[in-house]
Amino acid sequence: MKLSPLRAIFATIGISILMGGAMVPLCANAEADPPYSSTADTVFDIIQVDDPSDFVCLSYLGRTTRQMWDKRVDNEFDFEVFLFQAHFSNSAPIDIIVNPEFGTVEAAETEARRYTRSLGQLPLLFRHGIRQLGIHDGRPTYSAGAGKIFVYAERTTLRISQNHLEESMMHEAAHVSLDPLYARSNAWVGAQQSDNRFLTRYGQDYPAGEDMAETALFAYGMIRHPGRIPPVDSRDILLAVPARIAFFQDLLNQEIAYPPAMPPPAECR
Repeated sequence: MKLSPLRAIFATIGISILMGGAMVPLCANAEADPPYSSTADTVFDIIQVDDPSDFVCLSYLGRTTRQMWDKRVDNEFDFEVFLFQAHFSNSAPIDIIVNPEFGTVEAAETEARRYTRSLGQLPLLFRHGIRQLGIHDGRPTYSAGAGKIFVYAERTTLRISQNHLEESMMHEAAHVSLDPLYARSNAWVGAQQSDNRFLTRYGQDYPAGEDMAETALFAYGMIRHPGRIPPVDSRDILLAVPARIAFFQDLLNQEIAYPPAMPPPAECR
């Protein structure tokens, strides 16, 4: 029987595969230290800049009042934001709201366009729950929840310089689209318990709030772009969390009906 690429890797490094897709490690690595600190600190370029994107165009809808959470003051305020809408070929549009501190429509649009391609590179599984991307100036880390992602321009410049903007967006998208549906599910919690180990210290410190988002990026890389993670790291990842990798393989292979794309307005570009 010919194994799929991922299952072949499991077999090669000595992990048995049971019927129904469940995987059990043959080596006892339980409770060992996580091999990585966090997804933000990894050097893997899992989603690359020139990968295809489903982004179609961006339209400007004017100024409007929206609430924005701001880590710089640890609070939420009403702002008269610059409102844009990003359209995609295969999913509902996403509102992009830009803090008025950017000053002009031109500056706000330039900043908004830094994120559109990476949003379109997210698999639908990760993108479908995002209703709004909010953009502030400054350097705090990104945050996400309840259909929204908030990012900071100086942090984005750093992420782009590291080739990690796309990976950071996937992490936050996992919080928005996957956490509410799966992070407390019996299947995910069972996979955590089966593995009895974490990929990152950040996920280990916050198993209920961060482990799914931390694991998602590695799992996506192993399943969709295995050649982009070095063999020695692939082995570490698969040995550490085989049940969670199997969970994501099943999830990525599901056929899920998502809301259809809307025709973009004529002025969209």
